[in-house]
Order: sequence, then structure tokens, then C-alpha cells
Amino acid sequence: MTDVKPFAGRGLHDEERCRSELVGETGASSAVARMLVAASCGFVCCFLVMAAVGVWAAYDGAAALSRFLLFLPGVFFVLIAAPLGARCSQRSGEAWLVMLANFLALGVALLYLFSRGVFVQLIEGASNPLFIMLRWSDNQTAQTLAITLPFTIYALWLGATQHRRVIGLIGAFTLVVVLGALLITGSRGAGIGVASGLALAFYLLLRYNVVMDNAKTFRWRWFIDGCVVLLVGTLLAFYIAIIVWPSLDAQLGVSAQGGSAFSRIALWRETISLIPDYFYTGSGLASTAMVYSTYAYLVHVPYLSHAHNLYLQVALEQGIPGLIAWLGLVATTLFYVINVLRVANSRQRMLVLTSLASLIALSVHGLFEADLYFSSFAAIVFFAPASALWSATMIYRSALIENSTIERTYGRTMLSLFFGVFLPVLLVLLAPGAPARWEANLGAVMQTRAELSIYRWPEWSFQDQVRRQAPDILAPAESHFGAALTLDPLQPTAHRRLGEIALAQGDLIHAREHLSAAYAVAPHVRATRQLLGEIYALDGDVERTVQLWKGLDMSQGQLMVREWWYEAFGEPEQLERLTDAIRAYMRTG
Repeated sequence: MTDVKPFAGRGLHDEERCRSELVGETGASSAVARMLVAASCGFVCCFLVMAAVGVWAAYDGAAALSRFLLFLPGVFFVLIAAPLGARCSQRSGEAWLVMLANFLALGVALLYLFSRGVFVQLIEGASNPLFIMLRWSDNQTAQTLAITLPFTIYALWLGATQHRRVIGLIGAFTLVVVLGALLITGSRGAGIGVASGLALAFYLLLRYNVVMDNAKTFRWRWFIDGCVVLLVGTLLAFYIAIIVWPSLDAQLGVSAQGGSAFSRIALWRETISLIPDYFYTGSGLASTAMVYSTYAYLVHVPYLSHAHNLYLQVALEQGIPGLIAWLGLVATTLFYVINVLRVANSRQRMLVLTSLASLIALSVHGLFEADLYFSSFAAIVFFAPASALWSATMIYRSALIENSTIERTYGRTMLSLFFGVFLPVLLVLLAPGAPARWEANLGAVMQTRAELSIYRWPEWSFQDQVRRQAPDILAPAESHFGAALTLDPLQPTAHRRLGEIALAQGDLIHAREHLSAAYAVAPHVRATRQLLGEIYALDGDVERTVQLWKGLDMSQGQLMVREWWYEAFGEPEQLERLTDAIRAYMRTG
């Protein structure tokens, strides 16, 4: 299994000793590998469980169930990936995996190009409903092609170095089509993801293939590893800092640029503010559009359908346990791949590093996009971790055959499986303030299901109309919010949601009390600032209103909608005071 090159220039005794050490390392690594695979399976099962919870939490059960069923093929692929790899030879297994990835990439790219009219002159009926149904958006296409592109490059490598001409020709044709489609999508996130995956794969290829047999080189290797980790950590910290601290906008010139970049950052901030409301359960599958409109942006019609960030989207729909489960799946798969690189030869590393590049491309592009997860092709999101498990297990199969005395670690394997299933839930249950947060989460879910299950525009003109004319349906939610405040008098979700309800019902005293408390604890939440500013406007305090509204994005007509509300259901003096405050606010902009 092992190349002779790593032992070049050494004596026969040294070579035998190194091979003996490698076999022992393979035996030790295989125990870790089994545990990592089991943990990966546990995490993906936990992800599926949280998706089922998302069906329960959703206000539209039918739409949520449809989304849940879309996950099943992908989860199934992850669960069978390692067993498939264990039963395939490398030659046959890599052929199946590479051809699957290339045909997926080629099909998606051609469908996208057809839908964009690039080849419309070659076909008839491009406006046929079949083409409309199969139409892929720019971001869905870019994310799929970013995941599969490393395998297209690997197909070219097989054709050039292993004389597998059919695979090489298919890879060459696919590469041309895929690169053309990627250029048309204009996705910078996909480009960054692919570049990151290929760069890391190339670095690891050099790291494990270059001979490092003396102390000086060994020290340099760890120094370079540290630099790579530091670089990745710095870039990730910078990304997080831009989202978390709006004060950096002016220094970096982000707000001045406007456009897609700043709108995405603003959306991520709103999502982060909304996630704590549904901390444990998520807001429900296929519910994001109206949850955003009703509880974040305070508009009465759908505005945005997803978070344009894979991690935030999972956290919003499936709760923090769902996010931890996804991160756990990616992390354990990544460690599994790195573990196998230590015992693989240079030929085998090429396949493992290809799957690693695919996983990194998905993970990095996920920082900027969530279209694929939110689409009808959500199962493709699981292709990257599944292909990594498949390819890495094929390599371990050779090592296990060579070393037949490896200890069977069924107990530790089962423990790792349960670790993956239950760790995400245990982590959130042990978080500070869990009882109060749980009650607030239940209240938010009850409120969402009660209001949005019956609210339909234009049958209902405003969400507040539901709260005023059907107050009884909100009693269970208010009960949970009250329980949350009993456990934690400063619980921000409970205060904000009760303030929203009280304001809609015309109870300005309790609305001011709850929204002021919510603002004191979490002053960054957009909905709290807009609603509390509205209360000050109704009191005639224009200065405080403008101060609270300053910097908020009102471009979706939020203030116009509030004027309509008070014109239809308020008192004349309330409408007049609100209008005066809006005019003062507009003058500051």
C-alpha cells in the first residue's frame, strides 16, 4: 500500500522500521477512524431529527414536510457512504464517485445554460414548462458546481496519469461546460470556495508527499501548519467581526459600497437577532420568508426567502442544535479525511484531497449563500461530506486488509455514535438561562404558528389585525412568555414578543414596559428599536423616536405600513403624531 519514495535514501533497517511504525500507526488510526465515522453518522442523524422538529415548529406543516423529505436522500447518502467505501476497490470506487460528480455537474450546468437561453437556438420550446420547472438560479448552480468541480479536475488527472481516457475525456468536456456556467453565474462566493478548497488540498498534498526526515524540516512543517491555521482563524474572525460589530462598517467602507455586499451583511445581522427567539427548535422548515417579514423587518408580505448564509439558515430553521449537528458532521468528516492522509500513499491522497477540496468549497461558499439548502435540490448539500466519507473509507479498507490484527472497537464506536446524536442537544441544554430561553422559544413557536397559520394577505391587511381581532389564539404563547419572565425577568424574546402583541392590541402602557425592557437587554434588535420608537412617536416624543430609528433600514416601506395601520385601526391624533415623527425622521436621512 505504501510508496517506496518516503523511504528513499534510508538503509534497509530504517526502511523496515519505518514500515513497521506505519503499520502500527494505521492500526491506531483505524480506531480513531471508526469513532469519527460513527460520530459523523450520529451528527447527521441529529440533523435529521432537528429537521423533523422543524416540521413540528413550522406554521405550514405541508410545506415543511416537503422540505423534510428533500433532506432524506442526502442524509441516506451520508449514512451509506462509509459502508460503500468499505466494499469498493479504489479503482472501481473512484470511478463511480468521479462519474457521479461529473454527471451531476454536467447536468446542472447544461440545465442552467439552457434556462439562461445560451443554447436556446439549439432547441425548440425553451419556454416549455419542463424547462421552467428545471430552471436553476445563479446561486444554486454556483454552489453545486463549486462542490463538484474538484472531482472534474480529478477526472482530468486520472485521464492524464492513469491512462483512463474515457474518464479524462468526460472530465475535460465537463470542465469546459462547468467553467462557462460558473462565469455566467458571476458568483464570487463560489469562486472563493473553490479557490480555498483547492489551495488547502494543494498545501496538504505538498505537506504529506515531501520527505521530511530530519528535525529541522520537522520544525518547519509545524511552523507552516501554525501559519496556515493562524491565517484561516484570522480570516474567519474578520468575517465574524464584520457581522457582529456594525461600528466597523464606516472604517471598512462597507456601507458606502452598498449593493449586494452590504445588504447581505445587514441580513445576517437581522438573522442573528432572530435566531435566539427559536433557539432550541428553529422557526420551522420553509417558514423563513414570513418569519423574516413579521418578526424582523415588520412588513406584511414576504420579502426575503432565506438568509444567504448556510449556517445562519440552518440555525434559524432547525435551531442551534441543528447548526451544531451540521458543524459536527463537517468537523468529524474533516478530521477523518486528515486522519486517512497520514496512512495513505501519494496515489491515494489525490482522491482523498479531492473530496476534501469539495468539502471546503461547500463550507466556505456556505458563508455567503444558502440557496441550495433552501431549494428543491437540498440533498446535494450532503454530497460533499458523503463523498469524503466514501473516498476516505476506501483508503482505510486497504490499510485494514494489510493489518488484520487491528482491535475491534465496537464499544467506542457506539459511544461515538451516541455522542454525535446527543451532543448538540446537551450543549444547548447546558447553556446559561436554558429554562427561561426554552419557555420563550415555545412561546415564539406558538405565536408564529397561531398568527401565520391564519394570516394571508390581502385577506388580512396586517399581522397586527390578527393580534387585535383574534386575541384568544395567542393565549398559549403569552402563557409561555409569562413563564419565561418568571424564570428570568430580563428575558429579551419574551419582552419583545409581549410588547408587539400589546402594541397591536392598543395597550400602550404594557407595550412600552415590555419593549423598553427588551431594548435595555438587547438594544441591537431592529424590531425592538422600530416598535419602541413608534411608541415614543405616539407619545409625541419625536426626538427619542428619531434617535431610535436612526440607522434602521426602512426601505421596505415599514413606516408607510404603520401609517396605514393607524389610519385603519387607530385614532386620528395617533396617526398625526406618528406622521410628524416619520417626517422628522425622513428629514434626518
